[in-house]
Amino acid sequence: MKKIVVKLVFFIAFIAASVIGGWFLWQVPDLIPCGNITDIWPCSDMPYPVDMFIRFCLSIAGRDDLANPDDMEVLSALLYWLIATLLVGLLIYAGKRVLQRYLAKRKSRR
Repeated sequence: MKKIVVKLVFFIAFIAASVIGGWFLWQVPDLIPCGNITDIWPCSDMPYPVDMFIRFCLSIAGRDDLANPDDMEVLSALLYWLIATLLVGLLIYAGKRVLQRYLAKRKSRR
Protein backbone atom coordinates (compact mmCIF):
# COMPACT_ATOMS: atom_id res chain seq x y z
CA MET A 1 0.00 0.00 0.00
CA LYS A 2 2.81 2.37 0.89
CA LYS A 3 4.51 1.71 -2.46
CA ILE A 4 1.32 2.63 -4.34
CA VAL A 5 0.91 5.85 -2.38
CA VAL A 6 4.54 6.83 -3.02
CA LYS A 7 4.14 6.17 -6.75
CA LEU A 8 0.90 8.19 -6.80
CA VAL A 9 2.59 11.12 -5.04
CA PHE A 10 5.51 11.03 -7.50
CA PHE A 11 3.07 10.89 -10.44
CA ILE A 12 1.12 13.90 -9.14
CA ALA A 13 4.38 15.79 -8.52
CA PHE A 14 5.54 14.90 -12.04
CA ILE A 15 2.31 16.25 -13.57
CA ALA A 16 2.43 19.41 -11.44
CA ALA A 17 6.08 20.06 -12.32
CA SER A 18 5.33 19.53 -16.01
CA VAL A 19 2.38 21.93 -15.99
CA ILE A 20 4.24 24.62 -14.03
CA GLY A 21 7.40 24.20 -16.11
CA GLY A 22 5.32 24.33 -19.29
CA TRP A 23 3.71 27.55 -18.10
CA PHE A 24 7.09 29.18 -17.50
CA LEU A 25 8.49 27.89 -20.80
CA TRP A 26 5.37 29.20 -22.56
CA GLN A 27 6.11 32.66 -21.16
CA VAL A 28 9.58 32.82 -22.77
CA PRO A 29 8.38 34.20 -26.15
CA ASP A 30 6.82 37.13 -24.29
CA LEU A 31 10.33 38.24 -23.36
CA ILE A 32 11.25 38.80 -27.02
CA PRO A 33 10.90 42.51 -27.72
CA CYS A 34 9.20 42.93 -31.08
CA GLY A 35 5.91 44.31 -32.30
CA ASN A 36 3.76 46.89 -30.59
CA ILE A 37 3.92 46.98 -26.80
CA THR A 38 0.11 46.87 -26.56
CA ASP A 39 -0.21 43.66 -28.59
CA ILE A 40 -1.42 40.52 -26.84
CA TRP A 41 1.43 38.60 -28.46
CA PRO A 42 4.85 40.21 -28.84
CA CYS A 43 4.92 39.40 -32.57
CA SER A 44 1.18 39.35 -33.06
CA ASP A 45 0.98 37.45 -36.35
CA MET A 46 0.27 33.77 -35.88
CA PRO A 47 2.42 31.57 -38.14
CA TYR A 48 0.51 30.21 -41.11
CA PRO A 49 1.18 26.51 -40.34
CA VAL A 50 -0.13 26.97 -36.79
CA ASP A 51 -3.25 28.66 -38.12
CA MET A 52 -3.86 25.87 -40.63
CA PHE A 53 -3.22 23.16 -38.01
CA ILE A 54 -5.75 24.69 -35.62
CA ARG A 55 -8.31 25.12 -38.42
CA PHE A 56 -7.74 21.49 -39.46
CA CYS A 57 -8.29 20.28 -35.89
CA LEU A 58 -11.42 22.39 -35.58
CA SER A 59 -12.83 21.02 -38.84
CA ILE A 60 -12.18 17.44 -37.71
CA ALA A 61 -13.85 18.17 -34.37
CA GLY A 62 -16.79 19.79 -36.16
CA ARG A 63 -16.27 23.12 -34.40
CA ASP A 64 -15.75 25.46 -37.36
CA ASP A 65 -17.55 28.16 -35.38
CA LEU A 66 -14.38 28.62 -33.28
CA ALA A 67 -12.29 29.58 -36.31
CA ASN A 68 -12.68 33.33 -35.75
CA PRO A 69 -9.70 35.60 -34.94
CA ASP A 70 -10.51 36.00 -31.24
CA ASP A 71 -10.80 32.29 -30.56
CA MET A 72 -7.82 31.44 -32.76
CA GLU A 73 -5.49 33.49 -30.54
CA VAL A 74 -6.66 31.63 -27.45
CA LEU A 75 -6.44 28.26 -29.20
CA SER A 76 -2.91 29.01 -30.39
CA ALA A 77 -1.94 30.01 -26.84
CA LEU A 78 -3.34 26.70 -25.57
CA LEU A 79 -1.47 24.83 -28.30
CA TYR A 80 1.83 26.51 -27.41
CA TRP A 81 1.26 25.83 -23.71
CA LEU A 82 0.47 22.17 -24.42
CA ILE A 83 3.63 21.76 -26.49
CA ALA A 84 5.74 23.45 -23.80
CA THR A 85 4.19 21.24 -21.11
CA LEU A 86 4.89 18.09 -23.12
CA LEU A 87 8.50 19.15 -23.69
CA VAL A 88 9.05 19.83 -19.99
CA GLY A 89 7.37 16.53 -19.12
CA LEU A 90 9.62 14.62 -21.51
CA LEU A 91 12.68 16.35 -20.08
CA ILE A 92 11.66 15.51 -16.51
CA TYR A 93 10.93 11.90 -17.49
CA ALA A 94 14.30 11.57 -19.23
CA GLY A 95 16.01 12.98 -16.14
CA LYS A 96 14.16 10.49 -13.96
CA ARG A 97 15.26 7.59 -16.16
CA VAL A 98 18.88 8.73 -16.14
CA LEU A 99 18.81 9.10 -12.36
CA GLN A 100 17.24 5.64 -11.95
CA ARG A 101 19.93 4.04 -14.11
CA TYR A 102 22.68 5.89 -12.28
CA LEU A 103 21.34 4.83 -8.87
CA ALA A 104 20.87 1.21 -10.02
CA LYS A 105 24.43 1.11 -11.34
CA ARG A 106 25.75 2.69 -8.15
CA LYS A 107 23.81 0.22 -6.01
CA SER A 108 25.10 -2.77 -8.00
CA ARG A 109 28.72 -1.70 -7.42
CA ARG A 110 28.40 -2.09 -3.64
